[in-house]
Amino acid sequence: MASPSVTLGQLLDLGLLQRYEVLGGESGLRRPVRVVVVGSTVHEISELAAGSVVVFGREQLALDDLAMDLAIRRAGSAGLSGIIAARTSRQVPFVTRRLADRFALPLIGVDDIGPAGVVAAFDPYVRAPEIAGLRVLGDAARRFQRPPANANALTSSLAATLGEPVALVDAESRFVAGDPAVHALLGTHPAADELGGPHPVAVTVRAGEADILLQPVQVDPAGLAVYWIAVRLPGSAAGVLLEPVRQAVAIAALSFAVHVAGDAVRSERENRRRSLLLNEILEQPGDLGRRTAERASALGWRLAGWHTAVQVQVSHAPSSVRLSALGTELEEHLAEHGLSVALVERAEGWVFWSTTEAEADAGDPGPLTKRVAAALAAAEAEHPGLRLCAGVGGAHAGTAGIGRSADQARQAVLLARTTRRPATVEHIDAVSTRRLLAGWYGSAPLRGAAADLLAPLQDADPSGELVRTLRCYLDCQSSAKAAATVLGVHRNTVMQRMERVAQLLPADLDEPDDRLAVHLAARAVDVQWDDPA
Repeated sequence: MASPSVTLGQLLDLGLLQRYEVLGGESGLRRPVRVVVVGSTVHEISELAAGSVVVFGREQLALDDLAMDLAIRRAGSAGLSGIIAARTSRQVPFVTRRLADRFALPLIGVDDIGPAGVVAAFDPYVRAPEIAGLRVLGDAARRFQRPPANANALTSSLAATLGEPVALVDAESRFVAGDPAVHALLGTHPAADELGGPHPVAVTVRAGEADILLQPVQVDPAGLAVYWIAVRLPGSAAGVLLEPVRQAVAIAALSFAVHVAGDAVRSERENRRRSLLLNEILEQPGDLGRRTAERASALGWRLAGWHTAVQVQVSHAPSSVRLSALGTELEEHLAEHGLSVALVERAEGWVFWSTTEAEADAGDPGPLTKRVAAALAAAEAEHPGLRLCAGVGGAHAGTAGIGRSADQARQAVLLARTTRRPATVEHIDAVSTRRLLAGWYGSAPLRGAAADLLAPLQDADPSGELVRTLRCYLDCQSSAKAAATVLGVHRNTVMQRMERVAQLLPADLDEPDDRLAVHLAARAVDVQWDDPA
């Protein structure tokens, strides 16, 4: 096995050279460095061992010397890992830079250079790469002693520590911060689809022509990863050098987890404050104390005017979605669609309200409903498998109107939960008959009777295909052809399933009363209802 080594890029990142510049051959900074030597003449370059970095003083060879092109050619042919030379007041010729690029030979310019001093500074790290690893660890411990302020601070500090590009992605492999090129590389590897797994561990994967180190960020050590740090490793990363890099990334991940946990605590505290304040307003709308009114004003809540409440609920959420952070995301999406509101967390989801000065302004709920639907659709698009729904209440005046509209919004969201469409939004006054359905769905005993009615189908087919086919068939006015189109199956498949349903179901679908009861039951039976305590 090849002995561990450092690269010229890593040596430069240690800060051992002052005021240096990579003038060409940057792609070769990942080559391993075997030895650093003082150069005497151009002709001796061919005799140096592969992997050498040669350092020239100003008297031996300057960057603008005509012999520099010959030095680059000889160094490239001999397999050297870089040339360090002194800069002068004259510009380095463009052709010299491009020649270094062609040979992928790093050409490093330094203002004040003592070749022996450069060799003495680099030599310990070249001979014992673990020293460089310890320095990386010490730098990581210093930088991440305090949690980073945000995701951008995390990625920039870690990239400066390692000298390698860094990206931060979420559990669904979406880019959050850092180097987009690393995220693009990660997207080429199937491991990107497994970041939301139940047992996150640090792994190194091969993506394209690069090795990517993936480190989970876990707020709960036994829980899921909320983020992943992705680091592109140098081609020579091996042995004793790779382990300190892993440990440095783990330090950064732990520090960022503290930041995420702190944000969660602050968010939870703010949510609780909003919820308690809303409870005070709903319980005593006609007798608000001065302190309550001041706190509501500080949050930007308008208590006067005509209020239209909206309740948002989660119909289904994949395990990778953090519900604690979903409220903040929804606020951002609502703001993007013209609704700058503060969501208040309730037992049944989140509630907010829109306020207008006059009843005439609040009469048409269409624009509000469309904006809410667009915001929910945007949130669902970011989290595959997430299903959201919302209910919109009527417009009511005064502080007491907030409570009345919120009650109606909760009834409307019951209707929205029974549909299986993405981003469903129902308004309480959209169709007057639906208010009867809202009362039916709001009754736990009636929903229990619906579950009992369809229990034979659930027992015979735990996958739920029979119930879904029954619901779709009745939604399509008992048309097997239309139901087959919606379900994406053949018409004969629908007919066969319905024959089995007729055999199992203790009801006659040819009877209007039975058909109505079964239809309502099929819409409610597999919805995960959240009844408030």
